[in-house]
Amino acid sequence: MSYTIQEKTDILKELIAMAHADDHLKKEEVEFIKAIASRIEVDEEQLRIMLDNPDKEPVQPPKQFVKRIIHFHRLMLMMHIDGNVDDSELQLLHEIALRYGIRGLTVNKLLSTMEKYPHGEIPPSELLEIHSETSN
Repeated sequence: MSYTIQEKTDILKELIAMAHADDHLKKEEVEFIKAIASRIEVDEEQLRIMLDNPDKEPVQPPKQFVKRIIHFHRLMLMMHIDGNVDDSELQLLHEIALRYGIRGLTVNKLLSTMEKYPHGEIPPSELLEIHSETSN
């Protein structure tokens, strides 16, 4: 999947915001962000600058439905990566869901579904199914 420069920046900004939501930036979170940055082809220097200077301004949700779903799942994985879901992380997730046009019912269903899978990685077909059934 290809992303514009703005989409790449926004993806990383939101992941960094989620990592900072509980006021504890952990090694696992940084490694996850680095892996995503590599996957979407953002160079290490640009990522380092973003990590050192987190931008708390809200970003534009991806325009394509599939990109919103994929990125929202990344945010959920980030929230769970340290094994502890803080209330501030959950609040941020719900705020982002609202901006993305994702219903609370969908978020709750996704969170409960994540518990069924190792590391919370919901298969893509099931992600699409959940989003489709709860948005109609």
